[in-house]
Amino acid sequence: MNSISYKILVVEDSDDLRENIVSLLELNDYQVIFAENGYDGLQLAIQQMPDLIIADRMMPVMEGTQMLQEIRNNSVTSNIPLIFLTAKSSTSDIRDGMNYGADDYLTKPFEAPELLKAVKTRLEKKSKTDEKFEKVYKNISQSIPHELRTPLVSLQGFSNIIIDEIETIDRETIKDMMIMIKNASIRLHRTIEKFILFTEAELMLKDKKNYSSLSSGLTHIDKTTFEILIADKIKSTETNHTFNINVKDCHVKIWNEHFKVIFNEIVDNAIKFSYPNKPIEIYSKDDKSSYILVIKNYGRGMSEDEIKNSAPFIQHNRSYYEQQGNGLGLAITQRIADFYDVKLEIHSEKDSCLEVALLFRKAEQLNTYTKLSEQNFLSN
Repeated sequence: MNSISYKILVVEDSDDLRENIVSLLELNDYQVIFAENGYDGLQLAIQQMPDLIIADRMMPVMEGTQMLQEIRNNSVTSNIPLIFLTAKSSTSDIRDGMNYGADDYLTKPFEAPELLKAVKTRLEKKSKTDEKFEKVYKNISQSIPHELRTPLVSLQGFSNIIIDEIETIDRETIKDMMIMIKNASIRLHRTIEKFILFTEAELMLKDKKNYSSLSSGLTHIDKTTFEILIADKIKSTETNHTFNINVKDCHVKIWNEHFKVIFNEIVDNAIKFSYPNKPIEIYSKDDKSSYILVIKNYGRGMSEDEIKNSAPFIQHNRSYYEQQGNGLGLAITQRIADFYDVKLEIHSEKDSCLEVALLFRKAEQLNTYTKLSEQNFLSN
């Protein structure tokens, strides 16, 4: 790690301690800026965009906790890591600081090596996060234009031809163009829906308190459930895959609409990675506390690195394997699964098969549940 490239903001009201920390960091080749209270520290954070903030918790003018709240609420500074310095050492005080959004906590007095280790750890973590965001950003710049531009080109191109040459084009040609326009609009709609789903799933994870009522939802699933979902999938995607269903009845802890989203995203993924005309298997396993749903397809599979790096906007070997969509399916599934404490496991054999397993918690109380196979779901 090249520390000279990192800028650290020190916010501490004690002149002696502030000067000691600044000197220590500068001796270790960090760029250092400093402030003596939370208000000045907040202004410097916004103006200078440091890579890390080290701040006292108890300060005049504006306390460290208030400063941190303002930093986290500002989109410009919200991702800057912060280490709190405090004389309070109880578990509740530390937990309280973490609840405000602090990344680490050092109790006064502390030794120089302890501070340097905390600084190095936070900056290394930030560096890795920045690298991942850079990769995602690069893929966004490639993926989003492709996924939105491709159907838009069809919509605009064919509609312009029809408008400009309506008097000379025969009815059959117009019909063919209208079918292409319809297909492009469906693809565009699906892409936008996926982005909306991903955003909603992110909000659920970041604000579990406001979405807590969803976590108590119960869903009854059985073979009919999957037959309905698969029938809709075949109709909407016109896939030629067959589906082998062998599942047991169960009540699981998840809101029915989110179960539907997870299942549809994994089946979409299975269809993408399947060889043509190969069956897709859907089966369940059972134990005392969990209901395990497995969706297995036969195709090229995914490598360990592809599974490990599976993330939104990242597609695997797109130039070699033709995939539609923007890699959001598994990311959406993972976030919804995390919200409901559903464990997601992916097993793959390269150029053979891909298995996605979901471990749902069984519902203990069945007094309120929604059965997906009932008529109200059919009408959705």
